[in-house]
Order: sequence, then structure tokens, then C-alpha cells
Amino acid sequence: MQRTIKRLGAFFIVLTMVLVINLSYLQVWGQKSLMENNANTRRLVEEYGIARGRIITSDGLVLAESVPAQGPFAYRRQYHQGSLFSHVLGYDSPRFGRTGVEETYNEQLLGRKPPRSWVEEMTSDVREGNDVYLTLDTEVQAAAAKALGSRKGAVVAVNPKTGAVLAMYSWPTYDPQSLVTPDRDADGTPLAEKAMLNYSRDSSSPLLNRAAAGLYTPGSVFKVVTGSAGLEAGFPVSTAFDCPGVWEVGGSRVTNYGNPPRSFGSIDMKTALTYSVNTYFAQLAVKMGAPALVKYAEAFGLNSLPPLDLPGVSVSRIPPPGGMDAVLLAWSGAGQGEILLTPLQLCLVGCAVANGGRIMAPHLLKEVRKGETILERYDASVWKNPISADSAAEMLEMMVSVVERGTGTEAAISGVTVAGKTGTAEVEGKPPHAWFLGIAPAENPSVVVAVVVENSGGGGGTVAAPIAREVMKAALR
Repeated sequence: MQRTIKRLGAFFIVLTMVLVINLSYLQVWGQKSLMENNANTRRLVEEYGIARGRIITSDGLVLAESVPAQGPFAYRRQYHQGSLFSHVLGYDSPRFGRTGVEETYNEQLLGRKPPRSWVEEMTSDVREGNDVYLTLDTEVQAAAAKALGSRKGAVVAVNPKTGAVLAMYSWPTYDPQSLVTPDRDADGTPLAEKAMLNYSRDSSSPLLNRAAAGLYTPGSVFKVVTGSAGLEAGFPVSTAFDCPGVWEVGGSRVTNYGNPPRSFGSIDMKTALTYSVNTYFAQLAVKMGAPALVKYAEAFGLNSLPPLDLPGVSVSRIPPPGGMDAVLLAWSGAGQGEILLTPLQLCLVGCAVANGGRIMAPHLLKEVRKGETILERYDASVWKNPISADSAAEMLEMMVSVVERGTGTEAAISGVTVAGKTGTAEVEGKPPHAWFLGIAPAENPSVVVAVVVENSGGGGGTVAAPIAREVMKAALR
């Protein structure tokens, strides 16, 4: 009998310990996951009982704010600019969760960050969030949307000196308001559910932020990386190669543009970049070797996640040097092969050239405010330093030649010295992508713009360069 009682007592002691441990875990370590669980209606009622802070552009345009609502939640989100900023803003929905800036800066918008004093935490309840100011410029964003129009693609504009993102636009796009509306149709189906279903089924992927997440074959814009790598690896601008229309390598061929492919004879790097000569940069890549090309491509940020304060950013990719044979290496030097870039990554490559070899960490946050009080401000920092200031200056000078007399003349702006590089990326079974990378003004760069137009069927110089020109003009204004 006593043995049975002892066993029962031990069982209850163990059970009590398990309950204490589980309760301690839930209160200390598991609290965050429980609070963030979408099935936690108590969390939703609590969060949507707070007047979430506004999201505002650097020039003062209110993009999002909370308004009183009917039903179980005291507030709902209101988006004022339709689809213009949707891929950056994201949405805040009790049904679908959060994306974009709404997700990244959720704690600031709810008033939980920056941390308050212990006196405030003990004596006051948060009922109003903080305002988040972005680096985006309304005029530059609008110029990007207008210039791109209804063509699949993306535009990114960055201040190379600070890393501040001035514009980030992707098309096709979507209206975030359609995903947070409380309205229902005549059958009682929530309109937000219908909108999400339509967006998800759309083969053009309107929910995809092509600017930061779209991965594309870069084509000739990658020659900025190849050329910069060559400069760093000991191949000066004066390095000359004989550049026929067709260059035989590894039992295959690299060809220049034109029908038949254009032959250039013996030319230096500046001439080759000006006229985007594939056979030059293929030879340069082979001469420097795969380890050097990959080393400097990774120094620019490929195979690394850019530290942009936005969810869903893709990593641009270049194969490891051991996986490159002579043919793949040659075509990689010309921007084909297995290299994939996001428009954001290309823009950061341009930022290195424009900023003396340094890439500042890209960012969307300008500051967090409570009324007129600044609670948090973004501090610029260096992300990568891929090339020397001398190499950056030499590449910038060559890129000026591209716009003044080469393939990028459509990007020229009257009274402004513009540097740039075109790209026409071949895509198997589809029309080519059109690319352009622009820097202005070349003497003291304040904006770098990257443009991609998917399967445009045209060249970077005729399709993408005019888009970049309009965005640069807006930024310079």
C-alpha cells in the first residue's frame, strides 16, 4: 500500500514539475511564437486595437494610416496611393498577415519600439503607434511608374552616398487596399479573399516585388563587374584584345551583336565597354580566370543577401569557380551563362562605381517619429568595398563614354554628364530582357538607377535606357 502511495506521489511531483517547466517555457521562451500565431485572436484584437502609426515618404506624403473600423477590430489600414508603392509598403491584414514595410517595422508602427522607459511601461498603455518615415521620394517613384508603364519589369533608384532607396517600383502591381477591405460581395464572400485569390492565380505574379526578388540573366550590364574585376586583377584600361565577331573557345563560340556578328579588331577596355563587345569581355574573363571573376562578383554582393530592410529579398547568384568550364567562364564574362541578378543588386554594383568603390547598405527607413519627436534614425553604413577608388573612377569614366557615344545614348540628359551601361540578356525560348544601369551626375553622383524590362524584345539601349533617363531626371530635380 505504501509503495503504491509513494508511486502516486512521485507521479504527481513529476506532473507538477512538467507543468511548471511548460508554463515557464510558454511565459519566457514561447511567448513570442504564441503572440505571432495568426490563430491567436487575442493577439489580433490587441494589435488592431492600436491606432497603428502612419507610413510617410521622405517628402511628406502619407502612404498608410489606421482608421476606425466596425466589428471586432477597432482599426483597419487605409492605403492612399493605390498601387504606386504597394511592393514596398506591403499590407497589414488580420486575414493574410503582413508583408513589406508593414512587416519589417511592425513593432515601431505598433509603438513597441523603440523601447519605452520602465515608468511608461508600468503606467501607460500603448494605444497609438509611431510614424515610420521612408527614404522614398514621391516624384522619383512616380517617374519610375510612368516610364515603365505596363511593361513587366522593375526600377530601383538609390543614393550611392547613403544607400537611401529613392524609388522601388515593380510591374505588374497590386492595390493593397483590396486586401484589407472589410466589404463583402452580394453572396457574403469577403472581397479581400476574392482579391487575394485573383492575385495569387494571376500568371503575371503581381504580388512579386521584381525589384528586390526577381532574378534575371543580366546580359551586358554585368560587364561593369567583369571590367572592374579586370582592373583589380591587373588588367588596365589599355589592355587590348583582338575582337572578331565570333571568338572560338572550348569548342564553342562567343559572338558579338549584329547579323553577321560585328568585328572590332584590336581594342582596349574603354572601347569594348562603350560598344558592349562580348568577345572582349569573354577573353578578359578567361585571362583573369574563374576564381578572380567569382571573387570580385562576390565582393560586389553576389551570393550574399543584401541588407535591405524589406522581407523577401533574393540573393543574386554566380556559380562557384570550380563549376565553370572555359565556355561558361567566357559567357559569364559577357553576362550570360548561369549568372542571375536582381535589379537591386545591379543598382548596388552601380553604387560601388559611383561612390569610390564602396557600397553603402541599402535602406528604406529614414526615421521613426512620435509626433515631431524623432525616436529612431537610420545611420548609414558601408556594406561592401569591392574595388578601389581608382578602379571605380576608371569604370565611371568608361561608363560616361557608353552614354556619350556608345550603346547608351538614349540615357543622355541635357546639361548633365550621365554614366551608364546597357544590357540585352538572351533568354532561351523567349525575347531578351532589356537592362540599363545609370549614374548621374558623373562628376558627383547623387543617384544610381537600375532598370529591367522582362522579355522586351528590344535592346537595353532602346528600351531600358529611356526609362532610366526619366527616373534620373526626376531624382536630379
